[in-house]
Amino acid sequence: GPRVSGDSPQEIKEYLEKQLAQVTGLESVKGMLRSLCRKMVVDQQRAKFGFVNQQNLNMLFLGNPGTGKTSMARVVAKLLKHMGVLKRGHLVEVSRKDLVAEYSGQSAVKTVAKVQEALGGVLFVDEAYSLKHQDAKDSFGQEVVDTLVAEMENRRSELVVICAGYTKEMGDFLRTNSGLQSRFPNVFDFPDYTYPDMAEIFTRMAEERKLRVDPKLSKDRLVELMAQSIPRSVASRGNARAVRNLVETVLTRQTDRVADKGTVSMASLLTLQEEDFPAVGDGAAAGAAGGPPGTPG
Repeated sequence: GPRVSGDSPQEIKEYLEKQLAQVTGLESVKGMLRSLCRKMVVDQQRAKFGFVNQQNLNMLFLGNPGTGKTSMARVVAKLLKHMGVLKRGHLVEVSRKDLVAEYSGQSAVKTVAKVQEALGGVLFVDEAYSLKHQDAKDSFGQEVVDTLVAEMENRRSELVVICAGYTKEMGDFLRTNSGLQSRFPNVFDFPDYTYPDMAEIFTRMAEERKLRVDPKLSKDRLVELMAQSIPRSVASRGNARAVRNLVETVLTRQTDRVADKGTVSMASLLTLQEEDFPAVGDGAAAGAAGGPPGTPG
Protein backbone atom coordinates (compact mmCIF):
# COMPACT_ATOMS: atom_id res chain seq x y z
CA GLY A 1 0.00 0.00 0.00
CA PRO A 2 1.01 3.67 -0.07
CA ARG A 3 3.62 4.63 2.48
CA VAL A 4 2.57 6.61 5.51
CA SER A 5 3.96 10.12 5.64
CA GLY A 6 6.27 10.80 8.56
CA ASP A 7 5.05 14.37 8.93
CA SER A 8 2.96 15.47 11.87
CA PRO A 9 -0.68 16.42 11.25
CA GLN A 10 0.26 20.02 12.07
CA GLU A 11 3.06 20.04 9.50
CA ILE A 12 0.78 18.60 6.82
CA LYS A 13 -1.87 21.22 7.61
CA GLU A 14 0.71 24.01 7.31
CA TYR A 15 1.96 22.59 4.01
CA LEU A 16 -1.59 22.56 2.62
CA GLU A 17 -2.23 26.15 3.79
CA LYS A 18 0.97 27.32 2.08
CA GLN A 19 -0.23 25.77 -1.20
CA LEU A 20 -3.78 27.11 -0.86
CA ALA A 21 -2.52 30.62 -0.17
CA GLN A 22 -1.29 30.73 -3.76
CA VAL A 23 -4.79 30.14 -5.14
CA THR A 24 -7.25 33.05 -5.28
CA GLY A 25 -10.74 32.76 -3.80
CA LEU A 26 -12.52 29.38 -3.95
CA GLU A 27 -13.12 29.32 -0.19
CA SER A 28 -15.72 26.55 -0.38
CA VAL A 29 -13.37 24.33 -2.40
CA LYS A 30 -10.50 25.04 0.01
CA GLY A 31 -12.74 24.14 2.95
CA MET A 32 -13.63 20.78 1.39
CA LEU A 33 -9.98 20.07 0.62
CA ARG A 34 -9.02 20.87 4.23
CA SER A 35 -11.58 18.42 5.54
CA LEU A 36 -10.48 15.72 3.07
CA CYS A 37 -6.89 16.32 4.22
CA ARG A 38 -7.91 15.93 7.89
CA LYS A 39 -9.65 12.65 7.09
CA MET A 40 -6.56 11.38 5.26
CA VAL A 41 -4.31 12.31 8.20
CA VAL A 42 -6.57 10.41 10.61
CA ASP A 43 -6.72 7.40 8.27
CA GLN A 44 -2.91 7.38 8.09
CA GLN A 45 -2.74 7.36 11.88
CA ARG A 46 -5.31 4.55 12.06
CA ALA A 47 -3.30 2.55 9.51
CA LYS A 48 -0.50 2.21 12.08
CA PHE A 49 -2.94 0.09 14.10
CA GLY A 50 -3.92 -2.18 11.23
CA PHE A 51 -6.84 -0.13 9.84
CA VAL A 52 -7.29 -0.98 6.15
CA ASN A 53 -7.67 2.29 4.30
CA GLN A 54 -9.74 1.94 1.17
CA GLN A 55 -10.46 5.58 0.65
CA ASN A 56 -11.06 6.56 -2.94
CA LEU A 57 -9.49 9.94 -3.72
CA ASN A 58 -10.76 10.41 -7.27
CA MET A 59 -12.47 13.79 -7.67
CA LEU A 60 -14.93 15.73 -9.78
CA PHE A 61 -14.23 19.44 -10.25
CA LEU A 62 -17.45 21.07 -11.46
CA GLY A 63 -17.83 24.60 -12.78
CA ASN A 64 -17.19 27.00 -15.64
CA PRO A 65 -13.83 27.18 -17.46
CA GLY A 66 -11.23 29.52 -15.98
CA THR A 67 -12.25 29.09 -12.36
CA GLY A 68 -9.00 27.66 -11.01
CA LYS A 69 -9.66 23.94 -11.48
CA THR A 70 -6.22 23.18 -12.96
CA SER A 71 -4.44 25.19 -10.23
CA MET A 72 -6.38 23.32 -7.57
CA ALA A 73 -5.57 19.96 -9.23
CA ARG A 74 -1.86 20.87 -8.91
CA VAL A 75 -2.36 21.60 -5.21
CA VAL A 76 -4.04 18.19 -4.77
CA ALA A 77 -1.16 16.43 -6.56
CA LYS A 78 1.47 18.18 -4.40
CA LEU A 79 -0.46 17.49 -1.20
CA LEU A 80 -0.87 13.79 -1.99
CA LYS A 81 2.83 13.46 -2.76
CA HIS A 82 3.71 15.32 0.42
CA MET A 83 1.52 12.95 2.43
CA GLY A 84 3.09 9.92 0.79
CA VAL A 85 -0.14 8.88 -0.93
CA LEU A 86 1.35 9.41 -4.41
CA LYS A 87 4.97 8.74 -5.32
CA ARG A 88 5.60 11.50 -7.88
CA GLY A 89 2.82 14.05 -7.46
CA HIS A 90 2.94 15.27 -11.06
CA LEU A 91 -0.11 16.35 -13.05
CA VAL A 92 -0.89 14.93 -16.49
CA GLU A 93 -3.56 17.01 -18.25
CA VAL A 94 -5.63 15.39 -20.99
CA SER A 95 -8.79 16.11 -22.97
CA ARG A 96 -10.71 14.23 -25.64
CA LYS A 97 -8.14 14.83 -28.39
CA ASP A 98 -5.41 13.13 -26.31
CA LEU A 99 -7.44 9.97 -25.78
CA VAL A 100 -9.76 9.39 -28.73
CA ALA A 101 -8.13 7.87 -31.80
CA GLU A 102 -9.54 7.44 -35.31
CA TYR A 103 -9.48 3.64 -35.50
CA SER A 104 -11.27 1.06 -33.42
CA GLY A 105 -9.14 -0.27 -30.57
CA GLN A 106 -6.67 2.62 -30.78
CA SER A 107 -8.50 4.82 -28.24
CA ALA A 108 -8.02 2.18 -25.56
CA VAL A 109 -4.29 2.09 -26.37
CA LYS A 110 -3.96 5.90 -26.16
CA THR A 111 -5.90 5.99 -22.90
CA VAL A 112 -3.76 3.28 -21.28
CA ALA A 113 -0.61 5.17 -22.37
CA LYS A 114 -1.82 8.38 -20.68
CA VAL A 115 -2.71 6.48 -17.52
CA GLN A 116 0.83 4.99 -17.56
CA GLU A 117 2.28 8.49 -17.86
CA ALA A 118 0.20 9.65 -14.88
CA LEU A 119 1.09 6.76 -12.54
CA GLY A 120 2.30 8.08 -9.20
CA GLY A 121 0.47 11.33 -9.85
CA VAL A 122 -2.81 12.86 -10.91
CA LEU A 123 -4.55 12.37 -14.26
CA PHE A 124 -6.56 15.55 -14.88
CA VAL A 125 -9.25 15.03 -17.51
CA ASP A 126 -10.46 18.45 -18.62
CA GLU A 127 -13.92 18.86 -20.16
CA ALA A 128 -14.36 15.17 -19.37
CA TYR A 129 -18.00 15.25 -20.55
CA SER A 130 -16.72 15.61 -24.14
CA LEU A 131 -15.05 12.18 -23.97
CA LYS A 132 -18.39 10.62 -24.82
CA HIS A 133 -20.70 12.52 -27.17
CA GLN A 134 -24.30 12.35 -25.97
CA ASP A 135 -26.29 12.24 -29.18
CA ALA A 136 -24.43 10.03 -31.63
CA LYS A 137 -23.21 6.51 -31.24
CA ASP A 138 -19.71 7.53 -30.19
CA SER A 139 -18.07 4.12 -29.91
CA PHE A 140 -14.50 5.48 -29.70
CA GLY A 141 -15.51 7.82 -26.87
CA GLN A 142 -17.21 4.93 -25.10
CA GLU A 143 -14.01 2.92 -25.53
CA VAL A 144 -12.08 5.68 -23.73
CA VAL A 145 -14.58 5.84 -20.86
CA ASP A 146 -14.68 2.07 -20.38
CA THR A 147 -10.86 1.82 -20.54
CA LEU A 148 -10.51 4.65 -18.04
CA VAL A 149 -12.89 2.96 -15.61
CA ALA A 150 -11.00 -0.34 -15.90
CA GLU A 151 -7.60 1.33 -15.49
CA MET A 152 -8.80 3.31 -12.46
CA GLU A 153 -9.88 0.05 -10.88
CA ASN A 154 -6.62 -1.80 -11.61
CA ARG A 155 -4.33 1.10 -10.65
CA ARG A 156 -6.28 2.60 -7.80
CA SER A 157 -3.38 2.70 -5.37
CA GLU A 158 -1.04 4.38 -7.89
CA LEU A 159 -3.20 7.06 -9.43
CA VAL A 160 -5.76 9.74 -8.64
CA VAL A 161 -8.10 10.83 -11.43
CA ILE A 162 -9.73 14.27 -11.44
CA CYS A 163 -12.46 14.86 -14.04
CA ALA A 164 -13.39 18.48 -14.66
CA GLY A 165 -16.14 20.24 -16.57
CA TYR A 166 -19.45 22.10 -16.55
CA THR A 167 -21.81 20.91 -13.80
CA LYS A 168 -24.76 19.88 -16.01
CA GLU A 169 -22.73 18.16 -18.75
CA MET A 170 -20.70 16.26 -16.16
CA GLY A 171 -23.94 14.86 -14.72
CA ASP A 172 -24.84 13.48 -18.16
CA PHE A 173 -21.31 12.14 -18.60
CA LEU A 174 -21.40 10.13 -15.36
CA ARG A 175 -24.37 8.22 -16.71
CA THR A 176 -22.38 6.94 -19.74
CA ASN A 177 -20.87 4.13 -17.64
CA SER A 178 -22.55 2.62 -14.61
CA GLY A 179 -19.21 2.38 -12.82
CA LEU A 180 -18.33 6.05 -13.17
CA GLN A 181 -20.54 7.65 -10.51
CA SER A 182 -19.29 5.46 -7.66
CA ARG A 183 -15.65 6.02 -8.62
CA PHE A 184 -15.79 9.79 -8.03
CA PRO A 185 -16.98 10.22 -4.46
CA ASN A 186 -15.27 13.60 -3.93
CA VAL A 187 -17.23 16.35 -5.67
CA PHE A 188 -16.03 19.96 -5.61
CA ASP A 189 -18.13 22.84 -6.95
CA PHE A 190 -16.06 25.70 -8.34
CA PRO A 191 -18.00 28.97 -8.21
CA ASP A 192 -17.35 31.76 -10.71
CA TYR A 193 -14.82 34.26 -9.41
CA THR A 194 -16.26 37.34 -7.73
CA TYR A 195 -15.02 40.80 -8.72
CA PRO A 196 -12.84 41.01 -5.55
CA ASP A 197 -11.30 37.66 -6.62
CA MET A 198 -10.69 39.07 -10.09
CA ALA A 199 -8.98 42.11 -8.61
CA GLU A 200 -6.64 39.79 -6.72
CA ILE A 201 -6.00 37.73 -9.86
CA PHE A 202 -5.33 40.93 -11.84
CA THR A 203 -2.73 42.05 -9.28
CA ARG A 204 -1.14 38.61 -9.28
CA MET A 205 -0.94 38.38 -13.07
CA ALA A 206 0.55 41.87 -13.25
CA GLU A 207 3.15 40.96 -10.63
CA GLU A 208 4.10 37.80 -12.52
CA ARG A 209 5.10 40.14 -15.35
CA LYS A 210 7.03 42.41 -12.96
CA LEU A 211 4.36 45.11 -13.30
CA ARG A 212 2.62 46.67 -10.35
CA VAL A 213 -0.77 48.20 -9.80
CA ASP A 214 -0.45 51.83 -8.72
CA PRO A 215 -0.33 51.82 -4.89
CA LYS A 216 -2.61 54.90 -4.99
CA LEU A 217 -5.39 52.66 -6.35
CA SER A 218 -7.38 51.39 -3.38
CA LYS A 219 -8.48 47.77 -3.28
CA ASP A 220 -12.12 48.82 -3.48
CA ARG A 221 -11.47 51.00 -6.51
CA LEU A 222 -9.65 48.17 -8.26
CA VAL A 223 -12.69 45.95 -7.64
CA GLU A 224 -14.91 48.65 -9.22
CA LEU A 225 -12.60 48.81 -12.23
CA MET A 226 -12.92 45.02 -12.63
CA ALA A 227 -16.72 45.23 -12.60
CA GLN A 228 -16.58 48.09 -15.07
CA SER A 229 -14.15 46.39 -17.44
CA ILE A 230 -15.40 42.79 -17.29
CA PRO A 231 -19.15 42.42 -17.78
CA ARG A 232 -20.72 39.45 -15.96
CA SER A 233 -21.74 37.87 -19.27
CA VAL A 234 -18.08 37.74 -20.25
CA ALA A 235 -16.80 36.75 -16.83
CA SER A 236 -18.89 33.58 -16.77
CA ARG A 237 -17.33 32.39 -20.04
CA GLY A 238 -13.86 32.02 -18.60
CA ASN A 239 -13.09 34.09 -15.59
CA ALA A 240 -9.33 34.07 -15.37
CA ARG A 241 -9.05 34.44 -19.14
CA ALA A 242 -11.12 37.62 -19.04
CA VAL A 243 -8.76 39.01 -16.40
CA ARG A 244 -5.71 38.05 -18.47
CA ASN A 245 -7.18 39.87 -21.48
CA LEU A 246 -7.79 42.91 -19.30
CA VAL A 247 -4.15 42.91 -18.17
CA GLU A 248 -3.17 43.00 -21.87
CA THR A 249 -5.59 45.85 -22.64
CA VAL A 250 -4.41 47.90 -19.66
CA LEU A 251 -0.78 47.28 -20.53
CA THR A 252 -1.37 48.39 -24.14
CA ARG A 253 -3.00 51.62 -22.97
CA GLN A 254 -0.24 52.17 -20.43
CA THR A 255 2.38 51.63 -23.17
CA ASP A 256 0.74 54.30 -25.36
CA ARG A 257 0.61 56.70 -22.42
CA VAL A 258 4.26 56.15 -21.46
CA ALA A 259 5.50 56.20 -25.06
CA ASP A 260 4.31 59.80 -25.47
CA LYS A 261 6.38 60.93 -22.50
CA GLY A 262 9.87 60.38 -23.86
CA THR A 263 12.30 59.36 -21.11
CA VAL A 264 10.60 57.75 -18.15
CA SER A 265 11.66 56.15 -14.88
CA MET A 266 11.57 52.41 -14.31
CA ALA A 267 8.71 52.87 -11.84
CA SER A 268 6.48 54.62 -14.35
CA LEU A 269 7.32 52.05 -17.01
CA LEU A 270 6.16 49.24 -14.77
CA THR A 271 3.19 50.86 -12.99
CA LEU A 272 -0.42 50.46 -14.15
CA GLN A 273 -2.55 53.47 -13.23
CA GLU A 274 -6.28 54.03 -13.06
CA GLU A 275 -6.29 55.97 -16.35
CA ASP A 276 -4.88 52.89 -18.10
CA PHE A 277 -8.11 50.98 -17.50
CA PRO A 278 -10.61 51.27 -20.36
CA ALA A 279 -13.29 53.84 -19.57
CA VAL A 280 -16.86 52.68 -19.25
CA GLY A 281 -18.58 52.70 -22.60
CA ASP A 282 -15.47 53.22 -24.71
CA GLY A 283 -15.90 49.80 -26.28
CA ALA A 284 -12.45 48.59 -25.29
CA ALA A 285 -13.86 47.41 -22.00
CA ALA A 286 -16.22 44.82 -23.44
CA GLY A 287 -14.02 44.18 -26.45
CA ALA A 288 -11.09 43.31 -24.22
CA ALA A 289 -12.92 40.33 -22.93
CA GLY A 290 -14.47 39.37 -26.24
CA GLY A 291 -18.18 39.87 -26.04
CA PRO A 292 -21.03 42.34 -25.76
CA PRO A 293 -21.18 44.31 -22.53
CA GLY A 294 -23.58 42.76 -20.05
CA THR A 295 -24.96 44.05 -16.81
CA PRO A 296 -22.51 43.19 -14.06
CA GLY A 297 -24.47 41.08 -11.56
